[in-house]
Amino acid sequence: MGQTATPTVFAGKRGLVGYVAIYLGWAWFFWSLVVLSGASVWSFPNVLLFYVGAISPALAGVLMVYRRSGVAGLRRLGDRIVNVRRIRPRWYLVIVGLYPAITLAAAGIAVLVGAETTPLNPAEALERLVTPLSLFAFFGFTLGAGLVEETGSTGYFLDRLIAVWNPTVAGVVSGVVWASWHIPLFLMDGYYSQASYQPIVWRFFATFVFLETLYAWLYDNTDQSVLAAILFHLMINLTGEVLAPSQQVRWYAFYLTILVAVAVVGWRKREAIGQQVRSVGT
Repeated sequence: MGQTATPTVFAGKRGLVGYVAIYLGWAWFFWSLVVLSGASVWSFPNVLLFYVGAISPALAGVLMVYRRSGVAGLRRLGDRIVNVRRIRPRWYLVIVGLYPAITLAAAGIAVLVGAETTPLNPAEALERLVTPLSLFAFFGFTLGAGLVEETGSTGYFLDRLIAVWNPTVAGVVSGVVWASWHIPLFLMDGYYSQASYQPIVWRFFATFVFLETLYAWLYDNTDQSVLAAILFHLMINLTGEVLAPSQQVRWYAFYLTILVAVAVVGWRKREAIGQQVRSVGT
């Protein structure tokens, strides 16, 4: 048994390294050209270089799925992206409602403690969408980001991580790599000028790790649905861009996200222990 398990684990890890090499290498190469130019990321040709680099998650995912499973694997990946029946109705409620609920709760806390009188500013979001560039960036930050990133990050990387480690560890590893992918964005001139806020770097990166544990939880409970991850990603970004929460609200949302992630990890651990007890009893 041990003789066959070890090569399988190592083969899985080699596939993970290959994904990360393409995922980070492709994006960082094109994005480094934008950074070195010293000009705004939204100027030409930098905006083109940015979007070419941004396809790296989907590119890496598709290439690695094809390498591992060929055309049949790509068909399965496509089904996991578009098959709405993989997700039970109650999980749609969690996927669509969880992050908006966290943000609204954070806004309520900010008002209750007297930290904010205007915790949300959706009018600002509407004002930013009056130019074609802002509108284009808005769709990139919301719908485009979820579709492109989760095709590879969940469709291949998280899927393979869960095959090697438990979902909690897989989520943490995926979150660290996901955060690393974003590093060049902070070095680009003007990237966040089209977003709803200027992120605080360490909080921004830490959030990825906790969020990814929630992605792993959702993925594990929706029959390996990539669509679930795409929709969850969409709701996270859409909530931020449309509601435009203040920095103070974002702090409270960060703390609430940690609490939810810890609660999910605790619940999963208790569930695993319960399954072990039941299996011993039988």
